[in-house]
Amino acid sequence: MPHAFAILRPADEFNVDRNGMSEGNRTRQPLRVLLVEDDANAAALVRGELRRGDREVICRRVETPAQMTAALDQDGWDVVVSTYALSAFNALEAFSLVRERNLDLPFIVVSGDVGEDVAVEAMRAGVHHVLNKGQLRRLAAAIDRELREAAIRAERRKIQEQLVISDRMASVGTLATGVAHEINNPLAVVLGSLQTIAKEAQLIARGLDTLEGDLPPAVAARIARLQSAAASLGDATRDADEAGERVRTLVRDLRVFARSDAEVREPVDLHRVLESSLRMARNEVRHRARVVRQFGDVPRAYANEARLGQVFLNLIANAAQAIPDGRADQNTITITTRRFDDRVAVEITDTGRGVAPEALPSIFDAFFTTKETEVRAGLGLSISHRIVTAMNGEIQVESKLDVGTTVRVILPRARTGRTLGTPILPSPLAAAAPVRSVLVLEDDPAVGRTFQRILLPHRVTVVTRAREALARIGGGEHFDVIVSDVMMPEMTGIDFHARLRAIRPDLADHVIFVSGGVFSPSAREFFARIPNPRLDKPIDAVLLRSLVDAAPVPARADPPRGGATAQPISTPK
Repeated sequence: MPHAFAILRPADEFNVDRNGMSEGNRTRQPLRVLLVEDDANAAALVRGELRRGDREVICRRVETPAQMTAALDQDGWDVVVSTYALSAFNALEAFSLVRERNLDLPFIVVSGDVGEDVAVEAMRAGVHHVLNKGQLRRLAAAIDRELREAAIRAERRKIQEQLVISDRMASVGTLATGVAHEINNPLAVVLGSLQTIAKEAQLIARGLDTLEGDLPPAVAARIARLQSAAASLGDATRDADEAGERVRTLVRDLRVFARSDAEVREPVDLHRVLESSLRMARNEVRHRARVVRQFGDVPRAYANEARLGQVFLNLIANAAQAIPDGRADQNTITITTRRFDDRVAVEITDTGRGVAPEALPSIFDAFFTTKETEVRAGLGLSISHRIVTAMNGEIQVESKLDVGTTVRVILPRARTGRTLGTPILPSPLAAAAPVRSVLVLEDDPAVGRTFQRILLPHRVTVVTRAREALARIGGGEHFDVIVSDVMMPEMTGIDFHARLRAIRPDLADHVIFVSGGVFSPSAREFFARIPNPRLDKPIDAVLLRSLVDAAPVPARADPPRGGATAQPISTPK
């Protein structure tokens, strides 16, 4: 019967390793062999040789392309053993049927009349092994060897797919960095201008209020219309400013996820990273569940902020995808932070479908997934596990079908840094702050003008080139504070600071840096070493004004000898 299954069990006398198959093979799954052979006697010889092993074998014989196609489509196989020439087709045609289905099955040709030229042709076509029927005793060893090679190839493919995904993630990170940087400057102009408009609208409204009194009806009506317009303008600017702040938050989140410093670990604010991850996953979550925050009084974690953000985003997205759409009022995703012995723990609990007990041991395996492949590629938990482990942490999963899942991330605590709590807010603008002379070094003129408006009533000089700023300072112009961009095309803010220290060391500590993000190791080392404040773009106008107002006045430097000097701008007493 050409289509019959034969279950070949090892004979009692063959209980030792005779053909390269180890004793451990007895505990393995049955070996599924697809035998391509139209000669019953030859098939019996192959089956007899397979009996010599110590592993249970399930064997199916096919004789035609149609039978082989059906066998390949209907069942899973570990190895194909084929004679070279059949009446209906040959081994190379059989091998092409395997290749058409993108199956990486060990394919072994066993034939008594195959010549060297045919064997070479078969190997060039991709056949894994060619064996003469007079060498059938080598069949078991050949199968074992080819199975090992197939496992190695499968592992390489998995690694290659992970590398491709890592490359894509790196590309997305690079894109996010570029997008965030390009948004920062225009957004700084928008937000700064909105704050200026809001402030001017308030001044206009107050001025109009002083005009109320015994006025002619026409004038009173016009003032009333202007008051209404000023109030409407104030409302519109507040709404626009609120929307701009949402964009500012998104840009900062992008910058966190785009950081490339995968190996750098530092004290990390878990609550901040969780909030960023929640905002990034908002579209996945909002139609499925309510988010419940149970944030405890926990120390900072010693981790990599960007990688930790990827882990939390992965876990939150997984939790959301375990919950059906349209039932947000019935489901929750609860995020808990707490102390865990001498470490810190983050728990993400969903009320989704859960994971079957038999699937839990494989949940961290690459490409393992309990969801449709179009939803996830099965790499989320595997990558998260690798990231957390690399940070000397642990990741645990508890789940119950139809109840939900809890994923617990346990991380080492940072030995420095304050406990997470209420953020420190900038002090408000002091009413009696003295007027400062401020130099703004910003290569984007629109951003420079925005800083100039934000810092009124201080006297602000804006330059777009670091060399011009150094020339002004070296020429004798006096500035109390310098606001400098970090990334500029001609000279970076870091290089500017070094040259400034060479000519005016007293002024170097009066530089306030603004940046779209500090990503390079040298830049991080620089800012860790100096006492100067650094603000992220788009900057917080209130914080910038507070820093400028609180800046001490540097001592005046003697002008350089020789040559003409600019007249210094005196600071009012």
